[in-house]
Amino acid sequence: MSKKSHFTTVTALPAGITRETVLETLHNHVAMIDLNPLVTERHPIKPPSEATPEEYHCQWYSVTDKVNYLPGGLYSGSVTFNACFHDLPDGLQSHIYAPMGLNMKGRWTLGGSLPGEPRQAVEIGLGVPKTGLWLREDVEMKVNVVMGGFVKKTTKKAHSTLVRRLVEKAHIIDAETHNTGLAEQTFQDSYPPDYHSGGTPAAGMPYQGRRSMRSGSGTCSDDQSVVSGGSHDRYSYASNPQVANPSNSSYSDYSQRPDAKTSTSYPGVAPLFSQQSHPANFAVELPSQRESSPMELDSTQRYP
Repeated sequence: MSKKSHFTTVTALPAGITRETVLETLHNHVAMIDLNPLVTERHPIKPPSEATPEEYHCQWYSVTDKVNYLPGGLYSGSVTFNACFHDLPDGLQSHIYAPMGLNMKGRWTLGGSLPGEPRQAVEIGLGVPKTGLWLREDVEMKVNVVMGGFVKKTTKKAHSTLVRRLVEKAHIIDAETHNTGLAEQTFQDSYPPDYHSGGTPAAGMPYQGRRSMRSGSGTCSDDQSVVSGGSHDRYSYASNPQVANPSNSSYSDYSQRPDAKTSTSYPGVAPLFSQQSHPANFAVELPSQRESSPMELDSTQRYP
C-alpha cells in the first residue's frame, strides 16, 4: 500500500552569493548529484521505458545511494535508481524512480531579492525571508506506508547537507570570480590605454608595446619598420629580396639587382653585406679578402 506525502524546505542564502552562481550550480546536474552525501556512483543513461513523453527529452542518470537502515551504520545497503533532471529559469526539477515503488518528484526554486532590486510579496507560513536570496525545495513522494517515515527522514537529512555544500560551493565560485576580476583590472591599469588597442602612443610616452630581441648583429622587433625600412634593411635576409627591400620587389633574384656585387670566388652569388652598405664599425670579411686555401675549389672547373 502506497502513501503520498509532501514537504517543503526553505533555506536563506547568506549575503555575498550571486543569483547567477546558484543557478549555475542548480543547472549542473552532475554537481547536484555529487553534492548529495548518499550518492556513491552515477552515470548518464538513455531515457528508460517508464519515462513520460515530457521526461523523455530530459537528462537521465543512473544513481546509486548508500543507505543506513540502522543507526551508526550497523546495517546498510545500496539502492540504484533512475533519475531525470529538467532546468527551469529559476531552478530545477527532478524525478526519481526507485525500487519498492518509491516515486519522488522534486523542485528547487531560487527566489528573493538583492539590495537594489524590488521586493516582492512572499508566501506565508513557510518562513521565507523578506530580503535576500533563498532556496526552496518542494518534494512530493509516493512510497510504501511502512517505508514512508524512514525515506522522508533520510531524504530531508541528506538534502540539508546538500544545501550546505551548495552554499559553500557558491562562496568559492564567487570568490574566484572576484579575484579574477581584480587581477584583470590591475593588469589593465599597469599599461597605457593605447597598449591593448594597438594605437599610437601619446607624445612623450614610451612605446611599451614594442618588443625587440637582439641576437648577434641582427635585430628582431614587432615594429615593421625595423625589418622593411631604415638602415636595418641592409641586414635583412638576402634569400627574400621583397622583404629585404620592398622598393626592389620587381627583381626575382637578388643577384639581378643593380647594386648587387658578385664574388669572384663564387660567381652568381651575392654577398650578404657590401662595404658600402655596412657601418664603419661593422667588420665583415669578404670572400675576396680571405687567404686562398689549397682545398679551395676553382669555379671554372666542372665536375661530373
